[in-house]
Amino acid sequence: MHNRLDIEGARVDFMLAERGRVEDLDVLRDRGYSFDLKVDGIRALVTTSPAALTMVTRLGSDLTVRFPELVRALQDVAERSPGSVLDAEIAVPDEHGLPSWPLTQQRTAQRSGAAQWATRLPARLYVFDLLQLGDEPVTSWEYSRRRTALEELAAHWAAPLSITITSDDPWPLWEVVTQHRLEGVVAKRRTSRYRAGRSPDWVKVKALRTVSCLVGGVDWGPDADLPAHRRGPPRALELYMVDGAGDLVPIGRVGAAASGPLRRDLLAGLAKPPLIVEVEYSEITTAGRLRQPVLRRVRTDLGVLDCGTDQLAGP
Repeated sequence: MHNRLDIEGARVDFMLAERGRVEDLDVLRDRGYSFDLKVDGIRALVTTSPAALTMVTRLGSDLTVRFPELVRALQDVAERSPGSVLDAEIAVPDEHGLPSWPLTQQRTAQRSGAAQWATRLPARLYVFDLLQLGDEPVTSWEYSRRRTALEELAAHWAAPLSITITSDDPWPLWEVVTQHRLEGVVAKRRTSRYRAGRSPDWVKVKALRTVSCLVGGVDWGPDADLPAHRRGPPRALELYMVDGAGDLVPIGRVGAAASGPLRRDLLAGLAKPPLIVEVEYSEITTAGRLRQPVLRRVRTDLGVLDCGTDQLAGP
């Protein structure tokens, strides 16, 4: 896993959330957690050095040149607080101003013409944490202090820069999530430090049941005997997860009928494995298979170890 970014010569890992359940929201609130609206986008660490402004994904991909509108907006942050490092999601908002994964996927599928697409599908940077304030690392600060510093830093921001919506009460946010079919919320312990890797101090509660899976087999249907360059899209995908021992565990198959950016992403991923997909499902059967799975998207920002069977368990 390449979840790291250099900050003034030190290696810093992305902090990751454990999986949670809706039933636990009240318990988390009573245990001293606050709640962020979860943005369904591309996670990136942003450095705001005037000399080297960058946006890097969890797998180390540099998105800086692909989002020129964000770079222009971040120049002001670099001037006001040079060296600051932000943890954020990049997403394209819909007509209601809410982050839209289909629009984000459409934007990221474009490999050229960044300036043109910045006008047609402008992205927004949704910042939710602060790792460095100017030249001062703040990962050792409690989350509540980091959030206050982030809000002060963002006081001068304007679109396309914003900070995530946060609340000490999860239910108003949850109402927004369910009403607009957003991804969910992230509960964060107010006293927690920013720590490398997955931590119970952050708990992700999704409105939709989704898992990240490794594609271990493909059903090409009637095109199975054709050369690869003549095949159409696959008919179905065989899905696997990785258990605690590192073994592959089959969890079913999902239909792969798709068009537009999703079809292109599937074919590109199959040509250059491993292919990781996000699948929505209704429940887990007694045989350990996904029931009523629906293919949502290709995850180029994840690695094989993100496809663990721990996704199927509560906190």
